[in-house]
Amino acid sequence: MNDDTTTDPGLRVFATIDSHDGKVSRRVEVLPVDPPSTPDGRYDGMVVVRGEHPTGALDPQPVDDADASLVRGAWSIGYAAPADLHDWYRPDRVVVPHAEARVSGLTAGTFADTRTRGRVRIDGREAHIAPDGRPAFRTLVGSDDVRVDVPLPRDEVVRLVEIDTEATTDTGAAGVMVRSVPVLPILPPGEHPDRSSDVVGLPPRDTGTRVAVRASWIVRGERVAIVRVDAEANTAWIGRPGQEPTPIAANVIDADLVRYEVSPA
Repeated sequence: MNDDTTTDPGLRVFATIDSHDGKVSRRVEVLPVDPPSTPDGRYDGMVVVRGEHPTGALDPQPVDDADASLVRGAWSIGYAAPADLHDWYRPDRVVVPHAEARVSGLTAGTFADTRTRGRVRIDGREAHIAPDGRPAFRTLVGSDDVRVDVPLPRDEVVRLVEIDTEATTDTGAAGVMVRSVPVLPILPPGEHPDRSSDVVGLPPRDTGTRVAVRASWIVRGERVAIVRVDAEANTAWIGRPGQEPTPIAANVIDADLVRYEVSPA
């Protein structure tokens, strides 16, 4: 079977699949294709999943038809019942006609759907470490989108919403595209903008410099390094000294138990 992922990488769907009576979990991509039809109907109602072997899916096979081997770590495709998958990550995309967009008050920009403040305009999808040491986005306020530094805590945000007013509907008519993706409350380790000189309520001070951010998760009193985060896959790799990083569903990490260390990049 050949690999078949969605044409829009921002709309890929991921989930966790368990095997060995729940003792082993893997993050897999749920592909936008139907499983093959068989006389015995063994794949009826299932979805096609892609991940590193072994995933625990039914009838795994190599992604590349030319590769007959299926060794641990090789990319494979198999089948799973939706009920056996959890911690889903589902981006959404819809294109509506301009007339409907005007009635709904849709305007171009990047927004954050929050738990308590509704939809808030922000100045980009990239978060940063706020002066209080917490991950945050910057909001945009004022009729002319005059930026002031009003940090929006990342764990307050449920979804990021991008609105493009120059899209096309399925019929070819001009429309407005609304794409939304879930937000992880944690800030991925790596380089991020330096916002240490920001003053809340004043225009942001863009220094053009970046900082290196390290993250760790406190688990039963022990600090475990968050090595990498794949937001689209809702997956975080955690590592302990002397061990290979282990992938887990990132949404199981309690943001209140994550600590960040910042140093010059």
